[in-house]
Amino acid sequence: MKFSAIIHAMTFDGQDALSLPEACATLRECGFEGVMLMSIPGRPALTAGSVPDACLLDLANSDLDAVKRMVADEGLEIVGLYCSGIDPSSSDAFDASVASLRDGARVARELGCHHLGHGGGRAPSPGLAVEAKLSLVQRLAAIVDAVADEFDETLFAVDAHYHGVIESLADCERYIAALSSPRGGVLLNTGHMTTCGQDGWELVERRPERVPVIGWKDHRPDPEGKRPLLSVELGTGDTPLGRYVEAARGQHADRAHVINVEHAPMADKAAALSASLSYLRSLRDGA
Repeated sequence: MKFSAIIHAMTFDGQDALSLPEACATLRECGFEGVMLMSIPGRPALTAGSVPDACLLDLANSDLDAVKRMVADEGLEIVGLYCSGIDPSSSDAFDASVASLRDGARVARELGCHHLGHGGGRAPSPGLAVEAKLSLVQRLAAIVDAVADEFDETLFAVDAHYHGVIESLADCERYIAALSSPRGGVLLNTGHMTTCGQDGWELVERRPERVPVIGWKDHRPDPEGKRPLLSVELGTGDTPLGRYVEAARGQHADRAHVINVEHAPMADKAAALSASLSYLRSLRDGA
């Protein structure tokens, strides 16, 4: 297991003020060697002559040679891409969702990576039984299948997320069963599994080939009740990260491992990420 960071870790509570080179330089200083980038429609685009003060970018409309060069210049490898814009809520949104996912797969290919995390849309409410949102699960699988045949090197991983269409282990299993492509699977977000009361490591044990990305997060409830969760420094929340490490240890699945600490203020971000990386490495190495 080689742990990288997701670029989202360089933002806080909607604040996105670091350029891509600045964000990557900070991650390298924290000890990371790899990064998963994000592509979000409507965000700023990056070109060689215009570098926004933001690291969450519209990569589909960016100069990807410039992106690759800037990341490499900071000593990082691009290990994957996360793309948003996937909406399985209605048949009317199907074509636009396919186009967004196709853009994400194209960008990943041009960036030289093949792990593609992607959004899965929002459920009407959190905690729904899979039967109550089955049409959404099936439509999501159809969106992925519509793109997967065009990108035979790409591993697609839907974000398992609180209040998402894919939220529980039962959702994950039903989604996998609905897929035609063997390269569709789940981005297993350990923190969101905790928030949703799920033993997410069981999916790693049962379906290693269907978990091409593990998102390493540690969640606990917000004591002020302002949010349904807090994403905190790894090892300081309620997520049994050791169970996930044990489940993944020794597996030979083609998998990216990415760390995020979402709710650490920017002044504390680098220390929290560095400590999180050290903590996971200690679990992996049995220290």
